[in-house]
Amino acid sequence: MNDSRRVWPLPVKLFHWLGAVLVLGALGLGVFMVQFIDDAARRFELTQTHKSIGVAILGVTIIRLCLRFLTVAPKPEPAAQLPRLAAKFAHWALYALLVIMPVSGWLMTTTTPVRVPTIVFGLARLPYPLAPNVPAYQLAHAIHVASAIAIAALIAVHIAAALIHTLLWRDRTLARILWQPPNDRRIKRAPPASISLCD
Repeated sequence: MNDSRRVWPLPVKLFHWLGAVLVLGALGLGVFMVQFIDDAARRFELTQTHKSIGVAILGVTIIRLCLRFLTVAPKPEPAAQLPRLAAKFAHWALYALLVIMPVSGWLMTTTTPVRVPTIVFGLARLPYPLAPNVPAYQLAHAIHVASAIAIAALIAVHIAAALIHTLLWRDRTLARILWQPPNDRRIKRAPPASISLCD
């Protein structure tokens, strides 16, 4: 691919937004069922859906990583070196957390003393290769919660950065991942500390 292209290719865009919807759904559902659902039967149903979405997030993230390594990124907008490195670190930290969060959830499921079958979207049974282990479950649970909080924080930064790029600096960072190609509007003044956290 040409490194001068100004937007991400369609498959990258599709899986970016699909991943965004799944992650927001998993985070919202996780908080809702833990904080607001007391009925055991209802909570069980929501937990099954939550776990199915987690499996989907892992699959989409793996595909996104493959696409990322096979795709030459569009030329970034002008930015100082330090903010650009910070943005790249945040970007790859988000990818890592999107693997850690569903994997830790799966470890919770396979090590919990209460072993309940999980049918992913009613299609395939989730394997449980590990024996019940309370300390392992507790560790996996702590990692799962911590990674969810970290992802939520990075998403907030991600959205804030996209809004700053679009509304304040008026560059093409967000346009590269949207459906329509960016317009030909030139940047009047390159932001000295532009942080590109968008794909």
